[in-house]
Amino acid sequence: MDTPKRHCWECRRRCLVCDFSQPACKRCSSSGTVCPGYSDAKPPRLRWLAPGRVTSRRHRGKRARSSDTESSKDETTPSTLSELPLESAVDSIPRIARIELRSELSVLLEAMTDNTCIYQDLAPLHELGPNPTIYPILPVHVQSGTLFPDHIRLSIVCMTLSHRINRTRDVGHSKALAESFYHYRGLAIRSLREDIDVEHKRTGDVVLAGIVSLLLSDVQQGYSSDWRHHLDGVQRLIALRGGMRVVARSRSLEAVLLCFVFLAVIGNTTCPASDLIMAQWHLDQVDFILEQYGGAIFPFLMCPPPLFAEIIKINHLRMRAVQQGLTSTACQRHGAFDILRRLNEFSTEQWARSKPCSEEAWMVVGNVYKASVTIYCISSLQALSILPRTEGLRIRSATEGKILQELLSKALSTPGIGRFMLWPLVMLGMEAGNGPTEIRRFVEQRLPEMSRHVGSYAPLTAKAVLERYWASAERDWDACFDKPYAFATQIAVDLSRISPP
Repeated sequence: MDTPKRHCWECRRRCLVCDFSQPACKRCSSSGTVCPGYSDAKPPRLRWLAPGRVTSRRHRGKRARSSDTESSKDETTPSTLSELPLESAVDSIPRIARIELRSELSVLLEAMTDNTCIYQDLAPLHELGPNPTIYPILPVHVQSGTLFPDHIRLSIVCMTLSHRINRTRDVGHSKALAESFYHYRGLAIRSLREDIDVEHKRTGDVVLAGIVSLLLSDVQQGYSSDWRHHLDGVQRLIALRGGMRVVARSRSLEAVLLCFVFLAVIGNTTCPASDLIMAQWHLDQVDFILEQYGGAIFPFLMCPPPLFAEIIKINHLRMRAVQQGLTSTACQRHGAFDILRRLNEFSTEQWARSKPCSEEAWMVVGNVYKASVTIYCISSLQALSILPRTEGLRIRSATEGKILQELLSKALSTPGIGRFMLWPLVMLGMEAGNGPTEIRRFVEQRLPEMSRHVGSYAPLTAKAVLERYWASAERDWDACFDKPYAFATQIAVDLSRISPP
């Protein structure tokens, strides 16, 4: 018998690689699961809703009832408000009596990946230190999720659909999932807009969380322009609430604000110098940001806070160069060399020792970011003539590239750490434009692997951008990043501290 052309239904549901054994795959057998086989018909318990089958409904004092509702009183949908603690699979969803969820959320049972594999991917981070944003689903999370508006809950649906699309790479199945993604994304946007239109809800924690969740969904699915509008919306709402220092007093918004700041800052690195946003605001707030969040074990997606501050300062130098007509000043050049000096003096050993455990792993992370920020500093500021194109700087940048490749080989193979290495990989790809083809091949190979592992399209967007850059004759920073890109692999934000409206 010919090898089946597709995975068994259980492996497809769990995003695993099937071994195609007959009559049942060995992966299912070894895990104690009854293999549903390879037939054309989906097993009933694995039935996915057809796109557009469910329409948005709001409760008006009574539970919504409709003939097109796929859920029942005996079915509950996991609604989690953490980064990615979606542990329960379809057959092990905790049931809570007398809770009937809206029909849209039944899609979380039908279209979601086996979220156990997501939790297992993140669980190794606990070995680097306690991380309160990673935990398994409990019934209390399901119950509290029913109290939140559609835009919060549907963002989880979109996140899960996008994760499955990017994990499976099954063209036929992905098309149906993509249609569902756009359908529920539209419903989430409509729900969010309704809350924004209500004055007493507009500046609340839930709306801020909803915008950031939608932002992450767009970044995950590969939107190349819409994500900037979400950042602008968050900044406006923060201003309406009295500014960053006032909003940061709310401990419930810590994860939301961290995500907002990180994406805004890191997004400025991979965009034209003429299109940076909030660069002055970030510089004005940098001391407060580091004071407020720099002491956390996992701040800024593992980037050491002192290096994150240097990224902010490089972004600001790029913005000022454009504002002053690309005329390099002695002050700008002095500031650039000061950044390089501080990068050189940054002690990854001291930083790693400040962590509660796994000093060796933190050393790798610190050195990865040290090399990445150095490459960003030299290449982006040389493109604006702030730094000179001297032989010494060329050698330093090339040396950092070789070091970074070796470090990324370790980091990408380390459980938990590898998923946060997208931005360093992009920095290595930039350096590879002037370096050996072996580095390009390394980057080309690792980006698709990361996309599938993390469940995000962002690494594939980075691959396309870098390949276009390598094929061109241009080697300046803005020639690569012709428009704003967000190269981050965080796909959800911890909202567990936020209270429902």
